[in-house]
Amino acid sequence: MSDLTASPSLKVQLRKRLYAHNTELVLIGLIVLSALLVLLEIGSSPGSPGYAQVLHLQAGLTVIFWLELAARWWLAPSRRRFFQIYWIDLVAVLPFPPSVPALRLLRLLRLFRASILLNRNLGRFAPALALGLGAQISLLATIGVILLIGALGLYLFEGSQNPDLDSLGKALWWSIFMLVGTEPIGGEPETPWGRAITLMLMLGGLTLFAVVTGLVSATMVQRLRSVMDFRPMELEELSDHTVICGWNRNGTHVVEELLLDPDMENHPIVVVAEFTETPEQALQHLNLSNLYFHTADYTRIDVLQGINIVHAARAILLADTSRPRSDQDIDARTVLAALTIEKLNPAVYTCAQLLDRQNDVQLRIAGVDDVIVSSEITSHIIATSARAQGSVEVLAELLTVQVGNQIYKVPVPPSWVDLPFWQAVDRMKQQQDALPIALEVSQPQRRTLVNPPANYRLAPQDKLVVIARKMPDKFDA
Repeated sequence: MSDLTASPSLKVQLRKRLYAHNTELVLIGLIVLSALLVLLEIGSSPGSPGYAQVLHLQAGLTVIFWLELAARWWLAPSRRRFFQIYWIDLVAVLPFPPSVPALRLLRLLRLFRASILLNRNLGRFAPALALGLGAQISLLATIGVILLIGALGLYLFEGSQNPDLDSLGKALWWSIFMLVGTEPIGGEPETPWGRAITLMLMLGGLTLFAVVTGLVSATMVQRLRSVMDFRPMELEELSDHTVICGWNRNGTHVVEELLLDPDMENHPIVVVAEFTETPEQALQHLNLSNLYFHTADYTRIDVLQGINIVHAARAILLADTSRPRSDQDIDARTVLAALTIEKLNPAVYTCAQLLDRQNDVQLRIAGVDDVIVSSEITSHIIATSARAQGSVEVLAELLTVQVGNQIYKVPVPPSWVDLPFWQAVDRMKQQQDALPIALEVSQPQRRTLVNPPANYRLAPQDKLVVIARKMPDKFDA
């Protein structure tokens, strides 16, 4: 059985801290500060007051960025994928010598990372705001980097010999006008590097109008699409998340229940299937900031690694009807995906939906925790309704987090070990207003005892299955 209560490893703890909201906000501030220090360093002479302090502070920030990227490299599931994502950041923090100030302009490239982090945190705190500003922030970051590199580069290469660019203010105004008007004002660059930078600014200005026009025209279309379509979030950075493999008509209800569960609000959900069109419209009444749709074949190892299945807490395998297939092929894909997931992450909790009970054997061998055959569950509910009239209302309330009581599973408190089950029922009802209905026993093998004998003695590894309005906690001895 998946052990979700085991103490987290050092990597898990570091991952949570590195990708925490506060950490990313601090990192944004440090990147912006580093860009301002580049301006101060290039805009002042080596003998001016405070110049040495600027260099020392920049060196300190560089060390912090090295440590940050080293941590990301250590946590990355794929070293090749790490270099593909962070190669610009690595170039930006190279130890450039002070004698070559032009190389310090590469520090400004980290502003791209700041825009990505800003977009991601906007999506967490204000999804509606991120929906409207996500692309604009990325565009502004790109324009800002081009503008600053152009202005500082022109000042470095032209300032000593071109009176039209002999101050940082003039160089900045030249860059702005070149980017907007795409033609020089009052003089021309005299050095080869100055001409190259001017050409860069002209090309940037030529594309600026087209980009802005396309962005404005696409705004209405983007509002109809998922936040994930333009939210820059590397799936490899997720942890303690829920992965849903496959999609069918039940998928909307599964996602809705998970998103509405207060205990799951901080756990991202990744849905991976071969979508022809992702189903955001059916979920638009919910907060989708923690929901990611990924169009891919979930039976492939590289796809599962790409959504960081090795750090997932839960995996749900739905009988996939996103593409036309036979029932046997659908179950075969479920079995193959389950085998792969359990191989990559043996500790993950897995729940699989089957169309045919005969395929249950392979899933049990693979280590899948729970197997659900939809047709059997439906038949049992119908038969129970006919036998015990009114029982469907009870089941309907217990099987949703949106109304009344739900089913929870809690470990046996240490002070309750060796307590008879009937006393546990009495204590649970008095202390938590919850009703134990079953026990999950792990020895000699995992099994569930529904309505166990009254004198059954609770064991340390047992878990109580209870009916309650909220998750029980704070047990008294």
